[in-house]
Amino acid sequence: MSYNLSQIMKSAHRNYKKGGKTFSECLKSAWSFAKLQESFSPEAMKSRTDKFLAERHEAMSKTAKATPSKEYNNLNIPASAYYNPNSTHYGAHYVGD
Repeated sequence: MSYNLSQIMKSAHRNYKKGGKTFSECLKSAWSFAKLQESFSPEAMKSRTDKFLAERHEAMSKTAKATPSKEYNNLNIPASAYYNPNSTHYGAHYVGD
């Protein structure tokens, strides 16, 4: 986090010459603007985005649970539901698993 001190002083002096504020107030506003610019730099934005995505992924992985399907493992289905009485060739009793 290095700031361009020359730019900060130039900005404060420019605002002071416009009038209306003391040099101290202009310097404070120039520093606050420089810090605000630093928080919106591409590196800071990327780090905040990465942190947010990591937290969201962690929250999603904690809440996600594998729920076994009761329909998939239902053994009460009669054989006539998936075996054709005329199927006698190789692979005729393929269920799809």
